[in-house]
Amino acid sequence: MHECISNVNLLPGKTSEIFTQSYYPSLSRPHTIKDIPSYYVPLSPSSPLKPSISLNGNLVTDPASLPALFEKQPPKTHYEVQSFDCHVLNANFNIGAPEGLLEPNNAGKKMSIAVTVSGSVRYGEGADVQGFMDNLVLVPNWDVYGKPAKGRRKWIVMSQKFRVVA
Repeated sequence: MHECISNVNLLPGKTSEIFTQSYYPSLSRPHTIKDIPSYYVPLSPSSPLKPSISLNGNLVTDPASLPALFEKQPPKTHYEVQSFDCHVLNANFNIGAPEGLLEPNNAGKKMSIAVTVSGSVRYGEGADVQGFMDNLVLVPNWDVYGKPAKGRRKWIVMSQKFRVVA
């Protein structure tokens, strides 16, 4: 079941759907794991935006270190999204926005979005299937805001709390 409640428009639901359909398959493919940092707010001393990532209770301080973590997964690890839900946290998200973008955007392109994902993961061929819960906050990617993205993500993860559940 894929749902999203939004008072602004359908953008949060579509954004969340695009994210889930891209991110979790990337975790399952060895050749795309190197691209995982592109899904996150980059760690930058000059930006007030800081990524907050927790994977099974382990804090990850820099998204650039994620590929090394995911490369340690057994071969043929597979993530599958079973459902997601989302809602708008802030309709006028401005943290880290360039000064020229501080005014509200009525089209909903400046919001922060809370996304809750549930699914299953199998760590290797023949392994038991386990459930997972993932709570994320997606924010606009200010580096591509208002410009053609050309393969870059319009929405990136500011916060993630991922946990495998029994």
